[in-house]
Amino acid sequence: MSLNSEPNFIIFLLKKWYIQTLLLASVVALTYGHTLDVPFYLDDFSSIEENPVIYNSSGLLALWQFAPLRIIGYLSFALNYQVHQFQVAGYHLVNIIIHFLVGIAVLGLLRGLVRTPAVNSGLSESTKQWLPILTALIFVLHPLQIQAVTYIVQRLASLSALFYIASMASFIQARLTNQTVSRFLWILACILLALLAFFTKQNTATLPLALLLLELIFFPGHRRRLMVVTVMSGAGLALIWFILAVVFHHNPFSLEAMQALTRETEEITRTTYFATQMSVLWTYIKLFFWSSSSHIDYDYPLTEAFLSTNQNYHLIARLLDSSALWAFIGHLIVLGFAGYSLRRWPLVAFGIFFYYLAHMIESSFIPIRDVIFEHRTYLPNLGLIVASSWLLVVYLPRGFSHNSLIIIIMLLSTLGTVTWLRNQMWRDPIALWQHNVEQSPNKTRGWVILGKHLIQAGRSEEAIEALEQAKTKKVNPDGTESSTMSTEAALNFVVAYKRLHRYDEALQLINGALSHPEQLRPFDQAKFLINQGNILFELDHSQAAENAYRQALQIYPQNLNARINLGTILAATGRYDEAITLYQGVLAIDPSNTYVRNNLEKLKKLRQ
Repeated sequence: MSLNSEPNFIIFLLKKWYIQTLLLASVVALTYGHTLDVPFYLDDFSSIEENPVIYNSSGLLALWQFAPLRIIGYLSFALNYQVHQFQVAGYHLVNIIIHFLVGIAVLGLLRGLVRTPAVNSGLSESTKQWLPILTALIFVLHPLQIQAVTYIVQRLASLSALFYIASMASFIQARLTNQTVSRFLWILACILLALLAFFTKQNTATLPLALLLLELIFFPGHRRRLMVVTVMSGAGLALIWFILAVVFHHNPFSLEAMQALTRETEEITRTTYFATQMSVLWTYIKLFFWSSSSHIDYDYPLTEAFLSTNQNYHLIARLLDSSALWAFIGHLIVLGFAGYSLRRWPLVAFGIFFYYLAHMIESSFIPIRDVIFEHRTYLPNLGLIVASSWLLVVYLPRGFSHNSLIIIIMLLSTLGTVTWLRNQMWRDPIALWQHNVEQSPNKTRGWVILGKHLIQAGRSEEAIEALEQAKTKKVNPDGTESSTMSTEAALNFVVAYKRLHRYDEALQLINGALSHPEQLRPFDQAKFLINQGNILFELDHSQAAENAYRQALQIYPQNLNARINLGTILAATGRYDEAITLYQGVLAIDPSNTYVRNNLEKLKKLRQ
């Protein structure tokens, strides 16, 4: 059955917005509904669970001071906390709803694009019905979108994409309507959504250029309108730059501001980052079409330059040996094809141009410490999905006229199945990180986190084996070998040794770390002290343990574990009032802590 000859009742159903909405809601629920118990990962801890700005109800000013250009996203986390505290199900539910709403925004954008002057006359009515819903379905079902949905803190990526795509959809509606009031309202919505996008994540700074791209491709020949949109886009970019400079206290007209505001790290040069991103982009593209090697934390080598660094080669040989240069040429060829497609296949051209435009902030000359993360593809993937959907509804029926619908259904089913299975892996931290270290065995962070989850599962011997892989070994000038480890690895070694009652080894690591407090963040220093207190308590040195907990709270008062453990010692030594005060303070932040709640109830009965 071809897409251009499907039964009339299918066309009738697909025309109904509520049927399409129900379909999107159903597939999102089926593929993400089982992720409500996925635990916190990576930045989830520092951004939410261990972030006083979130759980102290500090207000908008504190959120602004903490993350001014991500205040909308962090406000959503703060609101989540007010309702769900640290119960992950509530955070995941919001993320899933956002993902569904992005699917609706994609549907709205494509329903507008197929009615634009550049596209409307070239597509059949059947294609106009299939293309928007197919694009939205692929967007919400694609496994490469998982990290921006199931990884809680990457709500920043999905929420900013929601505002970004909805802003583009509003722009298209403003251009298509002939009613003055309606156009004004759509333009207003476009501007408000653009502001929300920019104050959710910085990668949305490309939105003014995206609106200009829409005008150029889908409304050709409207020179006067093009000039207006160009001026507005330029003004939008200027406003974004001005806001950036003012927020971070820079002179917007200085070169110093340009240098400071266009890098996240000093450790990577701009040329190195750009050369590396040429290969990263191809990795993203490969993952889009075949995501078997997808994982949470990549170990990606830096490409130092476009030319091969092998000085034994002649210039031509160095050029031929340069992977970054060939990757760059490959991107130019793809962009050249997009330029060739502008008039013949405008949706394909838009998809390709948008893909690169949406990657511009995070995959160009702005160095970021982690050179690759899958959540960065969430918004750009829209471009590849638009181009792919166009091929599926326009060209697939020409070759498979009687089977194209079946092929598309099989494709969507495959995407949904892969997404469901990968989300299932996210529910099991050990499986997720075991898979990660298999894919990136030299990335120490993966081994550290695998070790942490093995400890939590009571598998401390296996945890130590994993943590050993996180050590960095080196040969000293005298020929001997030594190893170093990160602070997080050392903390996990301490916990593993404690679980195995290897107290001397644990205390040796703690004392070594605490002997150089200037090398530790207050947060980490407090963690070492808490672990020291835990070991001393098990060794029946209650006073020394109490001193360690109090010192931890003095260094980092927000640490809940220090309060809980200190409360336990105070309760054991009959100081009920102080213990009750500590427990009540913990429950004010984390009401779902059953251990503290049970202890508090016992203390209140004893005091009576």
